[in-house]
Amino acid sequence: MQDREELRRIVMGETRVILTRDLSVMNPNLVVGASGLVVGKLANYTLKVAFPSVTVGVNWQDCDLVAGKTGMPTEAEQPKVVPKPRAVADAE
Repeated sequence: MQDREELRRIVMGETRVILTRDLSVMNPNLVVGASGLVVGKLANYTLKVAFPSVTVGVNWQDCDLVAGKTGMPTEAEQPKVVPKPRAVADAE
């Protein structure tokens, strides 16, 4: 989302979002393109998003609204990713 005004369009428990930033440091399933269901807010601009495998807090700038789709996405809708081994030096 580029504008905070888009947050007003979110309906908790119905609105689906898609990640625009790689958050695989938190969970290997949270890559760009993963979709989840907004289930709440953790802070003013942090959304609580439920993915098929995990529920995490996501900054509003790290995701976009998915138009026309509501409800919890299925595992089949998630991008297929082969997790790569990470070393301590790989941390950003």
